[in-house]
Amino acid sequence: MATKKRYIDVVSTKLNFAEASDSNPAFADILRFMNGKDYRYLEKIFEFSLIRTKMLNCIVGIVVTTQDKDIPPIRNKKTKQYSKVNINPKTQGLAYANIFLYDVSRNILLYEINRNGCFPNQLSEFVCSKWNEQNENIRFDLSFPAVLRANEYSRMLAMDSYKRLTIELYNPAELVNCFDEDTDSIENNIIKHNIQVGIHGNADTLKIEQVASSKKINPMGLSKSLTRRLIDTVKLNIAGKGFRSNIQTLRVEGYSSDVEGERATIKPIDILADTFNEHFKITDIQLQSDVQQSERKEGIELLYEKLLPELRQLTR
Repeated sequence: MATKKRYIDVVSTKLNFAEASDSNPAFADILRFMNGKDYRYLEKIFEFSLIRTKMLNCIVGIVVTTQDKDIPPIRNKKTKQYSKVNINPKTQGLAYANIFLYDVSRNILLYEINRNGCFPNQLSEFVCSKWNEQNENIRFDLSFPAVLRANEYSRMLAMDSYKRLTIELYNPAELVNCFDEDTDSIENNIIKHNIQVGIHGNADTLKIEQVASSKKINPMGLSKSLTRRLIDTVKLNIAGKGFRSNIQTLRVEGYSSDVEGERATIKPIDILADTFNEHFKITDIQLQSDVQQSERKEGIELLYEKLLPELRQLTR
């Protein structure tokens, strides 16, 4: 039977409390608190549920998204005619799912990427909103920093100067909604503008490249701050929103601070090598009758067992 890949993010969790206290909850406590909660987010309703697991010191759960607004039409393949989906939006909606597994001792979260479901930043808003409704005295912000499996990003930060930045993005039409309309930072607007140009040009792939001349002509190289912010923008707004597969290249070239002389070798750094690019598989069903929860649970548990030796190395 045909299967399809379900990609996952490997992240840690970071809680920033308004006040430091020994009584502040751990993320595992917050997950247990969230069991059975739901939340309206624009055209979607998120429902949070924990699932029994035999995985040692792990919490498994699922976020089911019900979309009851902005539902696309049906199109007849032969007549090319459109029609409404035959549902009652007051009581029904389209369902999507994000399975997750949290390793309590290592503070590592495996979270399924589903472009129609709940993104990590939306999950953060969901969690904080529900918690703050019932716990006014303990306030926090929640973020999900990526777990890095390599040293490339740190090497990039340690470089003395940057000579070249290369960003290649596949299918810009899929990325048009990755950036909010009111975003006004320079780096966000650079990426957003190039995506829009790629769409208008009917491009399959767009390339953004900045190059500094030789150290003799341009000893400072590219702007360090803008280069780093552009890289962070691609990671946060594209990879972080479920479109990592659309990033074909995210690379910087430059000179390390311990290298002297004009003839020093330029070192290329592949930022994508830092991040996990893992998946599990579930049955590919054309007309689905449920969100395949049991298959998703089995898939993410098996993937966790596969990654566990490496996760132990990263967190020891």
